Amino acid sequence: MEEEPSSQSAGSNDTSRHGEPPKPTSMPCQDPQKPEQPNEPKPPSKLKQLWTKVGLDPMTLKLMLKGSIPPTIAIAMYQSKAVAAQYSTIGFLVAITSILGFAIMPRGKFLQTMSLNILATGLAAAVNLLALYCVTQARLHTTPAGHPLTGYNSSASVVCAIWLCVQIFLVNTLRAARPQFQFPAIIYSIFALVTCTTAVQFPTMAAATSFMQKLLEAFLTGFALATGTNLFIFPTSARLVVFKEMTGYLMCLSGMLKAQTAYMQSMETIDPVALRHEREEEQRKGEQDGTKKKARKPAVPPSNPLVTPASLKLKELLGKTVELHTKLHGDVTPAKREFAIGKLESHDLTELWKMLRMVFVPVTGLSASMDLIQRLAADLHWANKGSTEQDEQIRHEAVENLHFLMKELHTPFAHMTASIDAAIMHVLITLELVPAPKKTADEESKGDQPVPGSSSFAETYQKQVNDFYHSKSITLSDWCKEHDIKLPHDFFDSTLIKPEHLLIHDEHKRERYQRQLFFTLYLEYLSWRAGSAVLDLVLWADKRKQEGALKRNKLIFPGSKTLYKWFWAVFGREDLGSNGSYLAEMDSGGSEATYLGEDFMRRKDPEHLPPRNAFERVGESIRKLPRFFRSDESAFGFRVVCATMTIAVTCYLEASQAWFLRQRLLWAMIMVAISMSRTAGQSTFNFSLRIFGTLVAMLGSYIIWYIVDGHAAGAIVFLWLWMCCAYYVILKFPKLIIVAILSLVTAVLIIGYELQVQVLGVTVSESNGQPAYPTYELAPYRLACVAGGLLVAFIWTIFPFPISESTELRKDLGASLYLLSNFYSIVHETIRARITGTDGDVKVKGTHAYHLEKARDAVFSKSMLLLNNLKTNSQFSKFQLRVGGRFPAAEYEGLIESCQRVLQYTALMSHASLTFSTHNKADTTEESQWARDFRQLVSQTSTTSHKVTSLLALLSTSMSYGQPLPPYLEMPQPFQFVKNVDSIDPDLLSIRHIAEPEYSAFAVIQVCSQAVHADLEKLKK
Repeated sequence: MEEEPSSQSAGSNDTSRHGEPPKPTSMPCQDPQKPEQPNEPKPPSKLKQLWTKVGLDPMTLKLMLKGSIPPTIAIAMYQSKAVAAQYSTIGFLVAITSILGFAIMPRGKFLQTMSLNILATGLAAAVNLLALYCVTQARLHTTPAGHPLTGYNSSASVVCAIWLCVQIFLVNTLRAARPQFQFPAIIYSIFALVTCTTAVQFPTMAAATSFMQKLLEAFLTGFALATGTNLFIFPTSARLVVFKEMTGYLMCLSGMLKAQTAYMQSMETIDPVALRHEREEEQRKGEQDGTKKKARKPAVPPSNPLVTPASLKLKELLGKTVELHTKLHGDVTPAKREFAIGKLESHDLTELWKMLRMVFVPVTGLSASMDLIQRLAADLHWANKGSTEQDEQIRHEAVENLHFLMKELHTPFAHMTASIDAAIMHVLITLELVPAPKKTADEESKGDQPVPGSSSFAETYQKQVNDFYHSKSITLSDWCKEHDIKLPHDFFDSTLIKPEHLLIHDEHKRERYQRQLFFTLYLEYLSWRAGSAVLDLVLWADKRKQEGALKRNKLIFPGSKTLYKWFWAVFGREDLGSNGSYLAEMDSGGSEATYLGEDFMRRKDPEHLPPRNAFERVGESIRKLPRFFRSDESAFGFRVVCATMTIAVTCYLEASQAWFLRQRLLWAMIMVAISMSRTAGQSTFNFSLRIFGTLVAMLGSYIIWYIVDGHAAGAIVFLWLWMCCAYYVILKFPKLIIVAILSLVTAVLIIGYELQVQVLGVTVSESNGQPAYPTYELAPYRLACVAGGLLVAFIWTIFPFPISESTELRKDLGASLYLLSNFYSIVHETIRARITGTDGDVKVKGTHAYHLEKARDAVFSKSMLLLNNLKTNSQFSKFQLRVGGRFPAAEYEGLIESCQRVLQYTALMSHASLTFSTHNKADTTEESQWARDFRQLVSQTSTTSHKVTSLLALLSTSMSYGQPLPPYLEMPQPFQFVKNVDSIDPDLLSIRHIAEPEYSAFAVIQVCSQAVHADLEKLKK
């Protein structure tokens, strides 16, 4: 079906951004198309290695071709005398608008953006037609009788300038406030700039109307070319993008489990002291040999010996998985809104994405074991021998305990990882996301291993998950033997045996053993939960297949509710992924990609009470006007106006008007409107890239034009090849998208104009006041115009005062802490409701559990998205112009990592508490007496969760406004809850109850709670 990926690209991990097609490169986590072979395959040839490294797979080639088709058609059809006569000297705008139409976007997002582009173009035509009427009337009423209406007219120029200022201000303010209007704002700006700079020449309304008609036709023709290409040439749907992302997402999760197993294996024999000495020696040798670069940090820091290559690999996979998770959050919604032909419907995508999130939390939670182990190593100074014999004994015992635990968990974890990997492959085959193997007999198997894709797979896999769950008693028995704790043979079966010798009177030793036990349960529980979540995914896929949902393609219509939300999302605030569109790097830079809600955006007014009557309500409406003008969006719009008029003023003065038109300074103004960004670091980075992109385009134009000696057919072919290369950069190197965009536009301007002169002739081409330069002169003029416009944009970004990336980073960090306080509060309420049994069925709309889950998912997704934006802003801060002291980049990166860990651990607490819920359990077994006692006691014991929420809220306010925290602020203490329970009933947390699901869930919550408190200490400092 159209929405499902082909076998060549099913394993792709270079997935689409919001509004982008997938970047079809090879899967970094794992390739589902290449199962392991017993024999080593032959190494590929050098040519094949180079081809693979470049990444020119079929999907990339298709998208490169698809993107280059609209401007190529626009340039080629202009060679017709009839077309040239229709568009006259503005025919190049057809090619420009066809590029800005971005035909390579997925169909649903493209149609939404194109609808807004057409709406913006129509609005621009109407508004500017009114502006032209005002200009011609001003000229008519200020020209003395008997004098011609042509030539310079100051009144007409002033009217043009006023209309231009108002339009640029409003459209850029909207552009900063609503990221989804990025494309329409650029289109509107180009339309207004072309009109208001050309309008000074029109003597009558008839000439203005004729020009407006040609300009509107040029824009709409470019959009038509982009639309036809998007719909009929290699059509790509948003559903196809999502299915490819989900395939890569599942393979990344599987790869993370394998990397986690490898990491645990590397911890089995690790010697922190020896590793530290070895790395210090390597570093010393590097310094002596002069091979160590001054600014380059070692890949594995000697100060932290537990940072091994296996842990770095796991961390790298975690970053890729989190990035893909954020992209999927932004892409699933457009996929559900799309009209398509496929098999899975919109509600299937919702359900599938929900179950994928349930797999994501425990899998990423397992990777947090790296952080937990490294914290323990840092606290006990594992990398240094103890100063006393007792300290060395404690350190040695802790390291040996880690070795023992990793060895004990190695085999069950390896088996569980292999089973989950097979289950993920079963889901992909069942949902037809990857092609089924050639041999698909249901009875085919190898021993007890299930065969992915077979009808009996789910039953076998479920047995493996259950076996892993019950294996925890074996691990615990071995752990007790290792710590000289003797257990009766029926200890886990009898609830009456209470051997007194199990009670450890040494409080510190008991607490240390309890933490070791909880960490063991943490790893086992999350691995079991990951397997259970994948089991739910397997059962759902089999169910949909049995129901016949995957038998044939059908026409899929989004529901009325989805369409209603889609309509309001176009004009309202909606969360966008990081770099949500192809022009994200050319974005205003200040638009909030994450909508934090009314409570964050609107504060209570300490100077005004709510209005009580009609008069006060009118007054409140009036107060919105100054509030609008002092907003950040309005300030950005004013900066763009100042930068635009810095160049445009030469068009409206008598002494320089002819020079402005002759030297084509219009393109300098267009670069200003497109290039302005709110933050100085982003502007510095973009300024450099745009200059470089224009220079490359100028050199490329020389090659394109003179390699064929100016022949139209050859020039069009080489221009098409140049545009293909530019789209390759767009697809493979998103950070260099600005270079690619400017190379496209500049090359089309230069080559398109030269071809226009060949068709229309020099006389007609110069009728608009612009001399027809040869290519070797025109290209440097274009470079000078663009460079001048970029320089003006850069100046007005940092003048009169710069908005630095560090300021934005601090504010975004405060917003992230605000979301964390909300998320922690929601999770606390979720845990309380599940323990007390007041949550209700999460599947029933209107229940407490339903509303909590909806709020929890929304805040979690917003937090993930905002943290990604924080990392992007942190990267841009490196390019910021520094005056005074250095920016504490390392400290901010540490704060961002702490926020990410708090979010991760809090999500794990919520996930683990699902075990306490009596309404949402998959099994119907009767609850044990211990579970009821535990639930009752826990619900009566006070916790410190409210203190954590308050602290996060205080940290958010302090970071957002740069204010100090209140003095004598007390930190909530971890593990007080465990001590309270022990003081009431010591047997309640006895290891005898290890088989109880609630016990393991409680252990996970306590481990996460301790980790959260440790990160709160870092945030407070």
